[in-house]
Amino acid sequence: MSVIATDYNHYSNLVKASDSDRTELFHELITVNEAAQKSYVVGTVLGKVTATGKYKIAVETAVDGSKAPVAIVVADAFGTSAPVTIAATTDTKVLALARGKVVVSLGALALDSTYNDATKKQAAYDSLKSVGIIVEQTV
Repeated sequence: MSVIATDYNHYSNLVKASDSDRTELFHELITVNEAAQKSYVVGTVLGKVTATGKYKIAVETAVDGSKAPVAIVVADAFGTSAPVTIAATTDTKVLALARGKVVVSLGALALDSTYNDATKKQAAYDSLKSVGIIVEQTV
């Protein structure tokens, strides 16, 4: 059977409420850099590398500062919400939710698999909350 269409997460799947309609208050064009090629979708959770100030996928076992999630991908640099490929060791711009007061849907987050138990996940959600991004279970 052939594929007729594919779909992916959209901004509306992720962001459920905010204290302003002015999205520029919450979004930031950030620089990401990954050691290996990665694919980012809307909802990919990012941490910030302390030494470089660049972002990458937050991994619970990281020791470079990126363990603590502080941003969530919302689009590529052009505002397109389709998945974006990040080339290895290449600085790439993406649009991220970097501060709030914003409520995001738990089901739309793309957390790394190293956040594999309730305690680790709660630590990730608490880290996002520290920058004003509140994670809630939504219907």
